[in-house]
Amino acid sequence: MELHQLRYVIAVVDAGTFTAGAQTVRVSQSGVSTQIAKLERELGVTLFDRTSRRVSLTEEGRSLLPAIRQALSGLDAVTDTANAIRGVMTGSLRVGAVTGLTWDPLVDALAVMHDSHPGIDVRLIEGLSDDLIRAVRDGGLDVAVAGWAGAAPADLLTRVIVEDALCAVLAPDHPWASSTTLDTARLLTADLISLPVGTGARGALDAAAARIGMTATPRWEVTTPAQVSLLARRGIGVGALSENTAAGFDGVVAVPLADTAARSSLGVVSRREPSAAAQAFRSLLGL
Repeated sequence: MELHQLRYVIAVVDAGTFTAGAQTVRVSQSGVSTQIAKLERELGVTLFDRTSRRVSLTEEGRSLLPAIRQALSGLDAVTDTANAIRGVMTGSLRVGAVTGLTWDPLVDALAVMHDSHPGIDVRLIEGLSDDLIRAVRDGGLDVAVAGWAGAAPADLLTRVIVEDALCAVLAPDHPWASSTTLDTARLLTADLISLPVGTGARGALDAAAARIGMTATPRWEVTTPAQVSLLARRGIGVGALSENTAAGFDGVVAVPLADTAARSSLGVVSRREPSAAAQAFRSLLGL
């Protein structure tokens, strides 16, 4: 087993294909394929399912992935420590953020890392909160700004940026726009406009529905809060967003839910033993 073989595995997993993974490590696709096949023979297991266009891990590969990432992380820690002794920071920093997030401290921290630490390969990946948290957990991301409903992930370092109540987002001329609160059951009878499963606001909505024995079935499922607002403003449905998010949009009315437990959190998530680059990034975020 050789170090570069493990790095090739991670490159393919993160990129999604052998070709894209090979481009990441700047090795020919055939070279990456050959080395991974050699590793598979040595381990006695098949790591990748190669039957589809986009490769995926086998069950054995998914079981081994955390150990592979941990091994590479340990080796990177040796380099990080040596560089710290020399006063130099190198390596990589993979940052995740929920799709459509506009939070100035995140952009400011990315800019400082990019400008002040040219030896750090900084990347930003957007996605759904659940996917981002999962990627932090398995080592695909170092830090993420993600949302969740209920308790924060107990196995990770978390810091809440904002905890927010869920609200209904309505056109100003909607019959419910003058309401002081809205029952969850009534909200669920509307043509719902919702973010997808895996987001904090959707998690809060689904949990609120479950508390009254109902299920949220959105008519309109969109990827960004801005799209929720645009559709609600046209009066074709009722949106569900956190109050702080809804407050950022003009032309809509936000009505709180009567269920005060319908809440979600947005926060910064990282592993409990962050890399030097991740720790520096957390510090720039004031954590």
